[in-house]
Amino acid sequence: MRNGEGGTVPSYNVQLLTDVTNGLVVNVDATTDAIDYRQLQPALERCQTTLGQKPKQIVADGDYTNHASVQAAAVGGLDFYGSWQDSWKPVERDAQGRSAEFLASAFPYDAKPDCFTCPAGNILTHHALLNRGHGVHTHVYRAPKAACPHCPLRGQCAPPHARPGWRRSITRLEEPATTTAFKAKMATEQARQIYAKRSQIAEFPHAWIKERCGLRQFRCRNRLKVAMEATWACLSYNLTRWFSIRRQPNLATESA
Repeated sequence: MRNGEGGTVPSYNVQLLTDVTNGLVVNVDATTDAIDYRQLQPALERCQTTLGQKPKQIVADGDYTNHASVQAAAVGGLDFYGSWQDSWKPVERDAQGRSAEFLASAFPYDAKPDCFTCPAGNILTHHALLNRGHGVHTHVYRAPKAACPHCPLRGQCAPPHARPGWRRSITRLEEPATTTAFKAKMATEQARQIYAKRSQIAEFPHAWIKERCGLRQFRCRNRLKVAMEATWACLSYNLTRWFSIRRQPNLATESA
């Protein structure tokens, strides 16, 4: 995996699942996957195996929030909260150098005939359907063959060094109902407040293990050994949390 200095070194990705009520680590594992994109479903399966049940609610950051995770949570009946990272962001110019007037977002879409209209008034009709998996589809629309070669706006719409037969195409993303419902939920104030608690709950065990246990680099190799080393570190953290929880009633009594 890539490290902070830009190099590539043998590494492991540690996954922790933390309880909200007491801040205890309830599940830990080490993977050789450099990103967290595919790790939510395995974490839920480990919970089912070790605890006999899955959590009723789960909060995860943007690395875990994607179509696959949203669908896995929906199928399992989990109340999932996460930070959706949209790949599209408003820009003044795209990678081809086109200005805002000729970006895909400036092409009006008409759902009834299922087509786009370009700034020159040409109609882009449905050309292809691409299946991206997890219920996500990309619809491709293209202008007529005769429209773009002689269009007066071609110089602003076509990429540099475009071939004579080039014609403009637009894509439209169709997301599953589970993703649409998830995004609508995350737009509410209640969902934002729930997600705001994620950092203090999820990040503290990582920071504690790095600082108090000094586990910034594993002392062994082999995924099973690394997972065991991470488990011992989490047990140390949990013992500290347990003593703190046990002291709380006594502290309340002494204060009274």
